[in-house]
Amino acid sequence: MKNVYLILIILSVSCKQAVNTENNMEKYIPATVVDETVKEIESKYPHADKELIRRGVKLTGDFWIAADGSADDFKAFCVNNYSEDKKPLLDRFAKNMETVFGRFSQISKEMQFPVHVGNEPLLSIDEIFASWSPFAHVNDDWFDNKLAMILHLNFPYYSLDERNGKGLQWTADENAAVNLGLHFASRTPGKLQQEAGEIATRAELYISNYNIYMHNIVDENGKRYFPEDMRLISHWGLRDELKSNYADKSETGLLKQKLIYDLMTRIIYQEIPQELINAKGNDYCPTNNRFFKDGQETAFEREKDVRYAFLLEVFRSAKAMDKYSPLYPDAIKRAFDQGLEMTFEEVETMFTTFLSAAVSKEVGKIIRERLGRPLQPYDIWYDGFKTRSSISDEELSSKTSGLFPDAKALEKHLPDILQHLGYTKERSEAICRYVAVDAARGSGHAMGASMKDDISRLRVRIPETGLNYNGFNIAMHEFGHNVEQTVSLYDVDNYLNSGIPNTAFTEALAFLFQKRDLDVLGFKENNPDKAKFTVMDNYWNAFEIMGVALVDMYAWKWMYANPNAKPGDLKTAIINIAKDVWNKYYAPVFDVSDSPVLAVYSHMISYPLYLAAYPVGHLIEFQLEQHLEGKNFAAEIDRIFSIGHCAPNVWMTKATGKKLSVEPFILSTQTTLNLFN
Repeated sequence: MKNVYLILIILSVSCKQAVNTENNMEKYIPATVVDETVKEIESKYPHADKELIRRGVKLTGDFWIAADGSADDFKAFCVNNYSEDKKPLLDRFAKNMETVFGRFSQISKEMQFPVHVGNEPLLSIDEIFASWSPFAHVNDDWFDNKLAMILHLNFPYYSLDERNGKGLQWTADENAAVNLGLHFASRTPGKLQQEAGEIATRAELYISNYNIYMHNIVDENGKRYFPEDMRLISHWGLRDELKSNYADKSETGLLKQKLIYDLMTRIIYQEIPQELINAKGNDYCPTNNRFFKDGQETAFEREKDVRYAFLLEVFRSAKAMDKYSPLYPDAIKRAFDQGLEMTFEEVETMFTTFLSAAVSKEVGKIIRERLGRPLQPYDIWYDGFKTRSSISDEELSSKTSGLFPDAKALEKHLPDILQHLGYTKERSEAICRYVAVDAARGSGHAMGASMKDDISRLRVRIPETGLNYNGFNIAMHEFGHNVEQTVSLYDVDNYLNSGIPNTAFTEALAFLFQKRDLDVLGFKENNPDKAKFTVMDNYWNAFEIMGVALVDMYAWKWMYANPNAKPGDLKTAIINIAKDVWNKYYAPVFDVSDSPVLAVYSHMISYPLYLAAYPVGHLIEFQLEQHLEGKNFAAEIDRIFSIGHCAPNVWMTKATGKKLSVEPFILSTQTTLNLFN
């Protein structure tokens, strides 16, 4: 998952064009002055690229505001600061930006440590420290001292179409220059960025502390089904516990799944007792919404739409930045067009095409036959295609808790995990030298480094009894992030080329690790049907999360259409959106209408507009897995991770030889379905 700082980039520092903070983008530098400036620079540097000069001068003029100086000051600045030889300037920017952003990233991780890691009590000031961002005023400072202006003058912005079209032909330095031109693309005031950070931290804390003690969840007869020490975070822990019970073929497994689904529904409707959240001792039956203290039923105060109040806060902090982002005038465009580097409409079309494919009914029919019962809404998390579904959760957790009693044991074991995946001992140790493990308060996340010699953090929740299997599965996902974060920083040819195209790519790369968790644990699969089951599992995972992502996307559309909504209004709207998406794409498969379950994902609150990255990641993962078949996994992963940051289609072509599409995934699923007949 992303950390708060990266989310703020999506929310605030996302525009790729000028922002006039004093007069709301009223043009300050006339076109005639731009033309005159271009001619002077062309005269001074007759052999320089004329198109590059014009682009840089125009972009700098778009950013220039009255506080920066007069039109004559602008002209003199451009003439004096244009550099014909870009290489020394490029290298100096790369060196100093690594220092600035690397150190600031280290500071942010330290400030957020008590909030993210659960090895010491939280103090009242910890939230304040965590929400403070050393990045908040960099934008202001670098525009005020005109470093950002020098950057835009010499390294102007290239559109996504240009980067996708020309990127394959660019050298490493040319690609680095283009990547540099994507920085400082907004003049959003630092105060707004700081406020957004505070709101994001509060939302993250709300989610990370949203735990349910499952021993207190009872059925309509007061019977308990969950162990006394089980505390699950919503939604991740609840979902993973539900999935684990597909291995229990008895009636008990089904009853536990139904209780979890009913609990999720109460959370969505905000009907859950406030006293139940992150507290134990009182019993609750989510099926009939009855609450018990000391064995006696009692009235209770429900959680008063807090979930939706936090989402509105996040939305309004993002909306406050819109006027500083003229090219991407809302958070939706900043998240998709700039952050994901795919338009909202492009992503929506991919998802709806996938969800509407006829194969979904056929896959649903196979699941129904394997379960021996009608499908229920919670079967969107059907886990029966995975090998581990035939292995009890108790057996798996016994193995993982024995291997990893605490964070230090997991950290020590990381090189062994890579060696299980085919890495050499030397390479494994070289990568893991830059990865540290912490016990998380929340479900888990990965925080990468932004400079060499810093370390990436792997956070995962580890109970006192040791790391259970669900936690290990999450840890494998986050470790995939860490390996990518390390290789794409150390093994690229220029710091400005470090990283990957967007969040969907890092999720896809993490999925590659996560799905190999059983191999790492030593559970070998000899099932000749493994290949076809893997295709089915991949399809069903993508089918589930695409609907969830659409709910998130449509919720933000609704908030922009209703900016003055109250939490209760938003709750009603999201529930209706979730039901509409369900009825259109899922009801035909499940033969069940009006389920709100797609609205349960906590990402909607603490990771705004991030959910679309997961299904896009599944599509990327599918093409990567097709490419990896029959190849050396470790060698290819190292090569792919070291491609670095470039436009998505360029990256996919370099990695697999093909652009991204849903059609191969659908076709492969249909071909695999024929094997079940």
